[in-house]
Amino acid sequence: MDYIELFKEFGPLIGIVLFFIWRDWKREDKLVERVETLEKYQQETLAALAKECITVIAANTQQNKWVSTLIQSCHAGRGIVCNPQAKDNGET
Repeated sequence: MDYIELFKEFGPLIGIVLFFIWRDWKREDKLVERVETLEKYQQETLAALAKECITVIAANTQQNKWVSTLIQSCHAGRGIVCNPQAKDNGET
């Protein structure tokens, strides 16, 4: 058998197989690109949310410390001005 007869016999089959391999390879490339885009979006979104959460938690911690100090001073009988404007008016 020479190559021409081999091509006549198996050529269409090989062509179909190569077409499906090429088509699936292109589909996989598109899928990889889509997944990478989604991963990048999720990473950026989560990073922004994490920064925002850190800021909120820090502010909440400061408020909790202030409330804890206020409660402790009330239990101890010390007078702490709860309203900063009350200092100016002579109120406590």
